[in-house]
Amino acid sequence: MGGKRLRASVWAHTCPVSESHVPVAEDSDVRGASLGDRLAVEAAARIGEGFAAYADEFASITKRSKWRFQTSDWKGRHEDALERLDLYEKVLREVATAITGLLGDRSRDEALWASVKERFTRSIRGHHDAELAETFFNSVTRRIFSTVGINRRIEFFRWYPRDAGAAAGEPVFHRYEGGRDTRQLIRDVLKDNKFTVPYEDPERDADLVGGEIDLYLWPLLAQTGEYRIEVIRSPFYRNKVAYLVGRIIAAGRVIPLVLPLYHGDAGVFVDTVLLAEVEVSKVFSFAFSYFHVLVERHDLLIEFLRSILPEKPLAELYISIGYNRHGKTEFYRDLHRFVHRSRERFIIAPGKEGAVMTVFTLPDYSYVFKVIKDRPCFLRSAAMTDKTSTRREVMDQYALVCRRDRVGRLVDTQEFENLRFRRERFDQQLLAELRQAAREVVSIDDDHVVIRHLYVQRRVTPLPMFMAEERDPEALRRTILDFGYFLKDLAATGIFPSDLFNTWNYGVTRRGRVVLFDYDDVIPIEQASFSRKPRTYDESEELAPEEDRIVATANDFFIDEMRSYSGLPQRLKGVFEIVHGDLFTVEFWRSVKEQVSAGELVDITPYDRAMKFRRA
Repeated sequence: MGGKRLRASVWAHTCPVSESHVPVAEDSDVRGASLGDRLAVEAAARIGEGFAAYADEFASITKRSKWRFQTSDWKGRHEDALERLDLYEKVLREVATAITGLLGDRSRDEALWASVKERFTRSIRGHHDAELAETFFNSVTRRIFSTVGINRRIEFFRWYPRDAGAAAGEPVFHRYEGGRDTRQLIRDVLKDNKFTVPYEDPERDADLVGGEIDLYLWPLLAQTGEYRIEVIRSPFYRNKVAYLVGRIIAAGRVIPLVLPLYHGDAGVFVDTVLLAEVEVSKVFSFAFSYFHVLVERHDLLIEFLRSILPEKPLAELYISIGYNRHGKTEFYRDLHRFVHRSRERFIIAPGKEGAVMTVFTLPDYSYVFKVIKDRPCFLRSAAMTDKTSTRREVMDQYALVCRRDRVGRLVDTQEFENLRFRRERFDQQLLAELRQAAREVVSIDDDHVVIRHLYVQRRVTPLPMFMAEERDPEALRRTILDFGYFLKDLAATGIFPSDLFNTWNYGVTRRGRVVLFDYDDVIPIEQASFSRKPRTYDESEELAPEEDRIVATANDFFIDEMRSYSGLPQRLKGVFEIVHGDLFTVEFWRSVKEQVSAGELVDITPYDRAMKFRRA
């Protein structure tokens, strides 16, 4: 119990999912049974096969990460990330088509689907990935039924994750006991995480890491007292880095331990050691793309991560390792628990009203909900907008960001359909705005509000609000400088916010990192044209130089205007310009555009650059 994983081989059929007819299962339970019972068995088996095929292919793609790291195949690594991102939808589409073909005119028969669910429940009992399988089952039913709200008869739903009980099987981590000689323990950790390319200098790296750990543990242990180190068996791969993720158990405390590994010209080296939860939390931020980490037991991995990141929402931990669909399940559970317990009402989110989105939240909740307006407009202010974006165009922009490397600067966005809430849980002002601005996707009756499409994001503080409210000069300095790094990080990954000077699109996380959360104005940097603002000439002057003779288009940007309209208050620009003056030059933007157009891939350091080791 608890150690089994759903695989294609455990099902009655091992053929690939297709639209072809599914043969009758050789199941003694259904010999001589009614057609409905046989269909239920066949449908449950087909869904099980689909989930098993998804899980196996997910693992296969993830497994390539080590080879990509060893060979510095960063383009291949990016292609793998996109392939795995598309995998769930690909398999789901195939399974839903096959099930619809199998059940025919009974494909929306709830009584039959209740039987399918019961059969599926039996088949996943005792498997450690049963929760992921239930999420996949729900995806199939919602695809076929277009379910509004929750249909508990044909969907799995509970307020809390399943209690897996005592975990059986091999641990997902290596244990290093008897911690007194820290350097030796780190040597053992590196030895157990070898690559086809050697470490640049493992002795040096063990000394550097060991020294930092000894310093960190001194207040707890001084010169006495042992500890142990536990490290996940597989590195966490993302972009150009392999992270060794572990923990130190000392004096009854659990201390995070993360070693970022880079593949340099002379071999693999340890860039730094992260021991503070705040720094490790940044590595697992909701603004980064997903990790690729190969473990058999995702449930044990999640349990390990929760021990070192106790404040991180369970949904975000699942999403961070690539199970974003199940992350949505965990988010939905959390939302239901919060709404039920708090009795709070949904309200319009604080901040400046957007022209394209209606954004709302719960006063004490960590997420915001975003509904695309029927057409760009302002409702609560007298201001007008020149935006003309359609719903499809906005959705395409969000899809563009989803498929780009988010480099810790683009807030992760989860898409939901057909959510239903009780009307009494909505503030009257919000209801009025939804009625006026989003009638195409929001239905309101006497009892319920149904939202056919929305986005969910982590809540951040809009940058202008942060600058207006923050009273600590050093916190302001860090955020202002990070705003410059934010713009450079976005540019390096090929994203350009065309509404560059609208700082209401930018937010500050609780860890002080500047991020972008509105994507209706982003474009690939390759499509942008950077120049200086053309001079005005009259007939008595010579013809303007070719560079200044510009016919402006929607994607032409005059960078010399940025100094005047950067969105920063005038008195804060001095600190910004000392470090980031290059952002006001055409040469900077053209250079980055050339690098991105040439296919160069960058890796953005998710921790303080000052923490990097000084290597000889």
